[in-house]
Amino acid sequence: MATTADAVIIGGGVTGSSLAYHLATAGLQVMLLEKTHLCAGGTGKSTAIVRMHYENEPETRLAWASFQTYAHFPDVIGGNCGFVRCGVLWLVDHDNTEKLKANVTMHQRIGVNTQVVNSQEVRAIEPACSLEGVALGAYEPDSGYADPLLTTFAFARKAEALGARLQEGVTVTGVVTTGSRVSGVRTDQGAIEAPIVINAAGCWATQLGRMVGLDIPIVVQRNQIASLRQPRELLRRHCVVADIGVGMYFRPEESLATVVGAGLGENGVDPDAYNEAVDADFPPFARGKASQRAPAFAQAVSHGGWSGIYDMTPDGKAILGQAGPDGFYVACGLSGTGFKKAPAIGQCLTELILQGRSTTADITPFRLSRFAEGQPIRGQHEYGEGGHFWQSQK
Repeated sequence: MATTADAVIIGGGVTGSSLAYHLATAGLQVMLLEKTHLCAGGTGKSTAIVRMHYENEPETRLAWASFQTYAHFPDVIGGNCGFVRCGVLWLVDHDNTEKLKANVTMHQRIGVNTQVVNSQEVRAIEPACSLEGVALGAYEPDSGYADPLLTTFAFARKAEALGARLQEGVTVTGVVTTGSRVSGVRTDQGAIEAPIVINAAGCWATQLGRMVGLDIPIVVQRNQIASLRQPRELLRRHCVVADIGVGMYFRPEESLATVVGAGLGENGVDPDAYNEAVDADFPPFARGKASQRAPAFAQAVSHGGWSGIYDMTPDGKAILGQAGPDGFYVACGLSGTGFKKAPAIGQCLTELILQGRSTTADITPFRLSRFAEGQPIRGQHEYGEGGHFWQSQK
């Protein structure tokens, strides 16, 4: 007898596990397939920052909807996602002050608890910060960071409790179509019949797209993260700080450590064979960047770091929705900022599948066809090249 399911999800990161949970909650018989193990791809290397500061409304709305889950995770999902409410501080130079004000106004209209703060208020919020080059900041006191593995495992555990089947060590070798719609998948362990197949495979999503004739424009990018032990002048849980002018962000870690992301990523790496460590020159580079904003980090001791991979799209925004044959959906191309949106993505795709449209947030702007249509997602008030460093975190 053939294995059957109402929906097959391909990919065991935080997006796939969120989808499994939301679809199972809606009553579908769900099967999630992961070729290695949960969190083996981009999710496991995420710095898992939870913030809502974006330069465009569609992403802000997804992040805002997801924040409701992270802020109340034990009550909404059950279990622990490791969410720490330490505040997020976004800093800009004089060239970007009007853009920041306009973006904060948009965030506030959506409902985000955020405010514009002057340089002196920045110092009061985060005393470690130097004010050199800082014109204004945007402060989200309720935001912070979570644990990517705890979050994924909690979604997966609750999905299984609702009847979902999670299969690790299973490779999808083909997507089966009957006429104009999908009818299942082939794997290295047999076929599965299902009228819904969701490609949530992250850096492997392009390969799966080809199985149904889709060209999913993803470039695999390696990004490095440095880990620093905090110097004796700090030794506390500080804010998450993102600095447009310096081109760097840092967030606290447990055991009085800080992780730092800086610089541009390395494009075109093989997601199955890339350097998961950091280059020898990256920790001192990242420490130097962090100390430009918080001078105390000049005395921080390096603890190495790690590298993760990110599924980058041409506009740096996610690809979400139905594409290709009927019943085939995509939730990929998160471009380094997917963790904070994963709860809402799972909910929105579930709404789209069951109701024909998403109501938690409008995901139409994220459609795959936007690239062919010449309609990439752009913000009205983008910070420009200096903001690209932020793509190095999930």
